[in-house]
Amino acid sequence: MFFTNIAAFAQDKNETGRLAATNENHQLLTSITGSWIFTGKHTFAGSKHKPIEFAGSMVRKALWDNRYFTSEVTGQDIPMPWSNGKLVTLHEMTTEGYDNVKGKFISAYINNEFETGIILLEGSYDPGTKIITYDGETLSPPRGDAPAGAMRKFHVLLKFINDSHYTLEWHESIGGKELFDTVLNFTRQ
Repeated sequence: MFFTNIAAFAQDKNETGRLAATNENHQLLTSITGSWIFTGKHTFAGSKHKPIEFAGSMVRKALWDNRYFTSEVTGQDIPMPWSNGKLVTLHEMTTEGYDNVKGKFISAYINNEFETGIILLEGSYDPGTKIITYDGETLSPPRGDAPAGAMRKFHVLLKFINDSHYTLEWHESIGGKELFDTVLNFTRQ
């Protein structure tokens, strides 16, 4: 970058420094780092499928002085759509942060169950309810409830309860039709 004077350089450097610094939003995500166990339940909308209950563990780590956060989930052994009936351990990974320029929480999610893509979410925090509300969308792989290429929408609620508990609600829909809801209840180990 070329600056015509020192004052312009100093002003730009101050603004860049402010936007590059961590803040209370990063601190909020820091509060849920650590080792967790969870119980969960998938409920299928308008389906004959019974709800599925499951459990697992998760480790959330801070990266680079609390600038970003990763979480790695290890679930139960289940048959995957691609595993020909063989049991495979469920894995999920999320990278989260707060984008100071956008003024939004950001999240990138991957798993080894249905996806080969990355689900991107953006959200805002409501201090009154202690909830980060994320929204995002991606194209669907072929599934029993959706054709390949259908737009899947996600509405995710990260609810802070106390230092030892939080919940995550994951709602998925296609064309305005709710497909399923997942609720995860986390307890700090």
